[in-house]
Amino acid sequence: MEAGDVAGWLGGIAGIAAVAYADQANRQARKANTTATEANTLAKEANTYARRSDARSIERDDVRWEGDWSAPGRYELVQRGEATAHEVVATVTVDDEERTIRKPHVAKGQMLVFDFPVAARVLAEERRRLQQARAEDAANSGMASMLPRADPMRLGLYSHSISERVDWATPNGTHKVHDYSSPTFTTLGPHD
Repeated sequence: MEAGDVAGWLGGIAGIAAVAYADQANRQARKANTTATEANTLAKEANTYARRSDARSIERDDVRWEGDWSAPGRYELVQRGEATAHEVVATVTVDDEERTIRKPHVAKGQMLVFDFPVAARVLAEERRRLQQARAEDAANSGMASMLPRADPMRLGLYSHSISERVDWATPNGTHKVHDYSSPTFTTLGPHD
């Protein structure tokens, strides 16, 4: 074998080694590119979440709830604020009766109407007993009828509980809650 042949063989081997090394380097570069792309995607998602969080932290939310009886056994929650409440879940409990309403959104002035048939029957009985007590008081004459009575029934006061809980979200997804419980002596219908 001559020197030129040896040089040719060595050159060929060096060329094959160079191709193998280049291929290995190319694979490593593709891996690095994929990793960089994934890291870039994760960074963009993190920035999006951070912007949303910033928006929620300064978001104004004018949603206010007012509840009252509109008729015997019919309780209404009205949204009085300027903003729209989203993903609304409203629960009203009257004594042992509980009702829940779910709405995708509730705008200013819209109301949620809850029917409580047991409360309507109890209210009718309480009003009947109150009228009966007042008629008895009117029938009694003399000094005894002029003395003040501490009987809550004769004053139209009954012990009931009413609680309102409304969960909703703002347009940016911030969770909000309205929680209210009535005083001990409350009525089960509109005032006469």
